[in-house]
Amino acid sequence: MDISTRLIFRMLDQDDGVKDLAIKAIEELWFQDHLPSPVQKSKASTPSDAQNNKDILGKVVVIMNVSANFKDRQSPFEHMLHRIMADKEGTEVAILHAQYSEICEALIDGLVDASDLPGFVCQHQLNC
Repeated sequence: MDISTRLIFRMLDQDDGVKDLAIKAIEELWFQDHLPSPVQKSKASTPSDAQNNKDILGKVVVIMNVSANFKDRQSPFEHMLHRIMADKEGTEVAILHAQYSEICEALIDGLVDASDLPGFVCQHQLNC
């Protein structure tokens, strides 16, 4: 979570190359499906729904904890998410949009019932 937060803060860097690298890193960490290992490829297996849910919940926990770091500040977080989407074309947009939708659904479910998100630590105990 600390690494993701620091990557998002790189959006404030003056060097466009640093910004681009930070965007690419967050995109790979949060929004690209993990490539199957050579063993999985040879078996032509796909991740189970349970594993996919676990992966999405893991991303949601990280995103929620990272966004909590920007509560009282001007946030480059939204700008980074927009840049990730804006740089895509064609089928990449549809795939990324589907991933955003899955994560948003899990975020909404997590906000309704935070007990479903193991690892999420509420920053303000009175507001949880």
